[in-house]
Amino acid sequence: MDESKQRYLAWLPDLPRWVETRDLLSCESAILQENATQSGFVVWRQDDDLGSIVGEPNHEGILRAADCVSELLAFAENIEPVRALLANYRAESATIFSAPAQLPPSLPHPCRQILYAEIALQQHLPAELLKELSDVAQNEGTIVAAFDGTLPVAFAYVASETETLWDVSIDTIESHRRRGYASAAVVALMHLMKQRAKTAVWGALASNSASYNLAKRLGFVEVDTLWVLSRNAA
Repeated sequence: MDESKQRYLAWLPDLPRWVETRDLLSCESAILQENATQSGFVVWRQDDDLGSIVGEPNHEGILRAADCVSELLAFAENIEPVRALLANYRAESATIFSAPAQLPPSLPHPCRQILYAEIALQQHLPAELLKELSDVAQNEGTIVAAFDGTLPVAFAYVASETETLWDVSIDTIESHRRRGYASAAVVALMHLMKQRAKTAVWGALASNSASYNLAKRLGFVEVDTLWVLSRNAA
């Protein structure tokens, strides 16, 4: 691994706010640009369409990253100068949750891990979701599906992963939303990842009250806040 990435991995503690950043730093294909004084850096990966800005903003690095990805993370200590630099990006706060020490019990809908070969056969899924799940599975990401009969209708997967933490991502097909399938899939994945000694982290944008409320219902605890900057469609 690149020496600079190793240095920043050692510098950033394995905390919920840094899950995506540390995951990016662990990736060989991610690009890192640091300040000359090593007071901050930008790391991004075009395949994930995601980057993270840490410490003192590196203007050149931020602009390079903004050309490559449509979503960048920033933090309380640097959000104002970053937001000023990226005037064409929408900035929104996100609440960061950590899983409760006592995991919620398994929920009624049947759930199990699903692999790429099976995902590829699910023609009932919207094309965008099918591609997203296929990409995760091909990159050896862990995915759990909740089933209605034999049909997988909700999915929870590991979006980012560190030595002790993992970031929750969920999706449910429209016909089965608000019926407990997403909750069942997340809880099943939490139990699976606990066997690997890894704790779930959940991020909910301020505009996504459904995500925030679901995290609270499952017992997740608010631990931090970060900022998500998204490129405007124009």
